[in-house]
Amino acid sequence: MKIEPVLNTYTNKSLNESLSSLQECSSQPFEESSPIPPSNNHSIHFYNHEQDRIFNQEWICIGRCDEIPLTGDFLTHEIAGTPVLIVRQDSGEIMSFVNACAHRFTCLSKEKSGHAFAFSCPNHAWTYGIDGQLKHAPFMDMKSNFIMSDHNLERLHTEIWEGFIYVSLSKKPKKGIAKSLDALKKNIVGRYEMASYKTVIRESMCWNANWKNLVENFTESYHVPIAHPKTFAGHEKQIKDYECGEDSDHYCYHFAPQELEEGSGAAHPLNTNLKGKWRRTMVDFCVFPNHLVTLMPDYLWWVSVMPNGVGSFKATWGVAVPQEILNDIAEEDYERWVKEKIDYMNTANEEDRVLVERLFQGSQSVRVPQGTYHPIEKNLWQFTKYLSKITA
Repeated sequence: MKIEPVLNTYTNKSLNESLSSLQECSSQPFEESSPIPPSNNHSIHFYNHEQDRIFNQEWICIGRCDEIPLTGDFLTHEIAGTPVLIVRQDSGEIMSFVNACAHRFTCLSKEKSGHAFAFSCPNHAWTYGIDGQLKHAPFMDMKSNFIMSDHNLERLHTEIWEGFIYVSLSKKPKKGIAKSLDALKKNIVGRYEMASYKTVIRESMCWNANWKNLVENFTESYHVPIAHPKTFAGHEKQIKDYECGEDSDHYCYHFAPQELEEGSGAAHPLNTNLKGKWRRTMVDFCVFPNHLVTLMPDYLWWVSVMPNGVGSFKATWGVAVPQEILNDIAEEDYERWVKEKIDYMNTANEEDRVLVERLFQGSQSVRVPQGTYHPIEKNLWQFTKYLSKITA
């Protein structure tokens, strides 16, 4: 007899029940809507369904192009348990592969990043070029009709948008990422020229909550004045000034200007791209399902969150800044400046971690009220509608 774990009221909630409650929730107009039903953050069956419908199909952000500037530079990542290898080619193109030998699927590289002329399997020394082509397979001439070109690394679809690298595990991905985000770029974020920002930090963190709890936290700024006294509240954006963007199947966003026209959060004097209020405006956006970005005139902070289980996730995050900001930092001050930036972001993350983990904890209660949204929490409703559609 199959025994299923019992962690809380929603752990073993059936997939049909979870889908039904999500559909009902997402069908309400925003003014009458309520938060994501608890079972969608706690059900094992819904979690497994997410892996198949979302993370094995959608475009997932891996990092930024400037993290691998040279031929042979690489990053590794994991998507729904699949190890991924991303490599800069001789042509300048970025290619992605399943990070597993084509012989018996041993993971090729365990390094988070690095530089390589080739990738050799530690098990039997099958060796691949940076283009994924098998170059050497010891003693395989003993096998009749073994053809080297039939045993290359499994290549994955890869796209670039605004300096970010996206990979899909799907053999036939849906609409391309650039096309999906065309309106977001044209109307809002394109003016910032994110592709020109230079990466200065790449880190990761693991929290005890559902991955969607972080998406919920990141896509609303209602909590900022209260929960971020040591960090983001210092920009003094007024709650009444936040605007939420249009409905989309691919993204959501909100933005607000800060009061100060210079200094932290404002554009550098040499920035000629941003005009008017945009020189002091922050944009928070989510590229569905899991790519989160805080975009400022003087830096961007990105997060790619991946579930490790129903109640845990790993979030890879980074910071990039415009070149004119870096030009003002003396070489001898650079390491100190980066450390201060890391300390600042870690403080902000810790302020959020408490909220995110408590959200997961509270939502497992057997009895909770219906819940509601503040007007500037519309992005959460938009994410719920995406979630309902993609998992239907």
